[in-house]
Amino acid sequence: MPSSRAILGAFVAAHVFNDFYATVLPAFLPALAREWDLDYAELGLLSFSFTLLTGILQPLLGHAADREGKRRFIVSVGFFVGSIGFLCMAVAPSFWVITVVSLLCGLGTATYHPQATAFIVNEYPDDRGRMLGIHGWGGSIGHFLAPAVATIAIAVLDWRWAMVIIAIPLTATGLGLHFFLPESTPNPQATLRGAIRRPLIVASLAFGLSNIVLYSFVTFVVKMLVDEGWAETTAGATLTAMLLIGAVAQPVGGRIYDRFGGRRLFVGANLGIITAVLVFSQTSGAISLIAVGTVAMFGFGLFPVSLAIASKIGGEKRTGFSVGVLFGVTGLLGAAARPAVGALAEALGDIRVALSWTVVSAIAALPFAMQLEADRSTS
Repeated sequence: MPSSRAILGAFVAAHVFNDFYATVLPAFLPALAREWDLDYAELGLLSFSFTLLTGILQPLLGHAADREGKRRFIVSVGFFVGSIGFLCMAVAPSFWVITVVSLLCGLGTATYHPQATAFIVNEYPDDRGRMLGIHGWGGSIGHFLAPAVATIAIAVLDWRWAMVIIAIPLTATGLGLHFFLPESTPNPQATLRGAIRRPLIVASLAFGLSNIVLYSFVTFVVKMLVDEGWAETTAGATLTAMLLIGAVAQPVGGRIYDRFGGRRLFVGANLGIITAVLVFSQTSGAISLIAVGTVAMFGFGLFPVSLAIASKIGGEKRTGFSVGVLFGVTGLLGAAARPAVGALAEALGDIRVALSWTVVSAIAALPFAMQLEADRSTS
């Protein structure tokens, strides 16, 4: 039986690859735009497809794992399905085919966070914020590596071979988790009756509306910089630097949650996001990029907080379902925002202006944030 530290370490490592392939698509967008002469609206549609099933399936898969005791099986299969998705994208003959097969990548991502959170909080029930923040290191490293590795692979090879290469570590991660983790125990008491309560809805909308800003910037910043004359490798490296901020922000966010609770932390971080977007809207050059980095800092800092709050709301019986609902709502809102921001960019003729309008979503999150529980006892 693996120790608590070993299980945490396994998920930190798995988080690297999960978040790598969950956020690697933006680095491919300039190459795909050249391949099929795509505009921002079409790139937003592809990003929507890439993440659609993540939002829809996370609650269902989280509930299945809570009730049937199949956490190891579900999280392992997710990596296999994700790798198949990238292989199918690599051989896609057209934009519409690659858009359809990218659904497999969203299906793969849908299995991870509910199961990982349940494993970790089961091992560390009284220190969940800090441990989920440490778990976030892995995700931050994945975010950090994704644009750098992808842009270099595309430059040296081409985008199709780069996608094939990405599929290899996903398969290896699925195999590693399958043979290392213990299988969870079935829990017939984990029913859906009364599972969707007001605190879960409030938290899901608060984090979902706020994270629309982060998802939009991460999706389009590389293409934006390329359109402004940057080399693709330089634009990818710039996004890499911004995403590295999450390596610090996630454990710090988890630690602050353990000490002060979720409401004050969320409101402060969300106000930081609003301020950063407003600065971005009025500046250019280095200052605007610092503003984007600030969005990344506050946005990623809230990730372990959202997991901790959802796991508290769900309790031991419904951790997977509650995390799945919160991440599902967040994923669906983020997925819907991408084609909307892309279409707005085409209508206005300026992706910077379109990204600036995402501040409306962060402002809309504040009323829900004020309804979050004031302390750590959100259940």
